[in-house]
Amino acid sequence: MSFNFKSISRKNPLSPGDPPKFYASPVYKDKIDLRTISGEIAKMTTVSRADSLATLQALGEVLSFFLTSGNIVYLGDFGTFRISLKCTGAATEPELTSSNIASYHLLFRPGIEIAEKIRNMKAEKKATLLK
Repeated sequence: MSFNFKSISRKNPLSPGDPPKFYASPVYKDKIDLRTISGEIAKMTTVSRADSLATLQALGEVLSFFLTSGNIVYLGDFGTFRISLKCTGAATEPELTSSNIASYHLLFRPGIEIAEKIRNMKAEKKATLLK
């Protein structure tokens, strides 16, 4: 199985006179929801679909609680979640306040097995329709 991509053309905003370049853009097949995931887990284990779904929903709640409380959440072979932030600088340390924080970002670092599968993925270009 391969990961599909399409080509898109983009101009460089810093050099508008330059010809556009083509870049790869992912082609996603579908959105997979918790019900689908819980069904697949139920097929692979002795846990029912309802129990899998309840566990996944609880995981979402627990993750958000621990992350917003300032923790790094390590989920073993699955990976690690943590919150990062984007901030504007202040001239002096006392001038730095929470108002300098522009946004928060959720970062995920996959475990070894997931990272290896991603690293070894093959990509296939899908034909683009000409306009």
